Amino acid sequence: MLGYVIINKSELDDSDLQIYNGYYCGVCKSIGKRFGQFPRLALSYDIVFLALILSSLNEFPVEIEKEHCILHPIDRKPVIHDDAAINYAADMLLILAYHNFLDDKKDEHKLRGTFGSIMLSSAYQRLAKEYPDISKSVEVNIEKLSQLEKEKSGSLDLTCEAFGNVLKAVFEGYEPPKDTSPIASLINTNSNSYKEKEMNKRILGALGTSLGKWIYLMDALDDFDKDKKSGSYNPLIYREKEKEGIEDLIYNYLGDISKAVDLLDIRKNNSIIDNVIWNGLRARTDMIIGKDN
Repeated sequence: MLGYVIINKSELDDSDLQIYNGYYCGVCKSIGKRFGQFPRLALSYDIVFLALILSSLNEFPVEIEKEHCILHPIDRKPVIHDDAAINYAADMLLILAYHNFLDDKKDEHKLRGTFGSIMLSSAYQRLAKEYPDISKSVEVNIEKLSQLEKEKSGSLDLTCEAFGNVLKAVFEGYEPPKDTSPIASLINTNSNSYKEKEMNKRILGALGTSLGKWIYLMDALDDFDKDKKSGSYNPLIYREKEKEGIEDLIYNYLGDISKAVDLLDIRKNNSIIDNVIWNGLRARTDMIIGKDN
């Protein structure tokens, strides 16, 4: 289902593209360093957007290094290391990927799902202990989706909400590293800094919800013809009027994503984030809707 949150490379200057690629490779390296090589295959651009957004809530500049990797043994690629947001995004990717593999086991990709879930089982158990509230919320809402699928539900309110709640938990669950400086110790919980953190948390939850709904509906529209032919579940198939009104709903979700990002206190990478929202997501939306017409 993931893979829709992309950038428009042609609209980014070289320095911004280096930074974006640094986040991408940073997430990949973080997974490899802490969980081994196989889980790196689950990397998607959607999770890079999570790392980018969370990292951009502080003003500290990122340091880019050039390194080789298994996939690029000759050319060195930009990598951002030791960023808490990158490590968190890597962890969330594996939690989501594990559930995606479990879902594959129930559908037409049983072999891939079985192999993938076995390979990620150890990492998932470790992360479920580290992030119990997030993993529980993800499990509960994935189970809701599974039940709606069994019921052949045509309710977009219920299906989109369930996946929206999955990403809500992922986006709002991030805890920035604590500032242990002497000045920070003098700041109490009634400070503007604390209020700003709590406000960002609520906005991140709204962003995750809207993004999850957008991704779910985009995927349903993108796969509509294929699913109808194969008999795979798709909520649009079971709607009384199938795809009627879907375009407006998708663009509404896209607008909600933009509004949430505008409310966040973004400290850096503004041009990259704008590119994702206004060029990447919008272009992807236009392409899927255009394909459908």
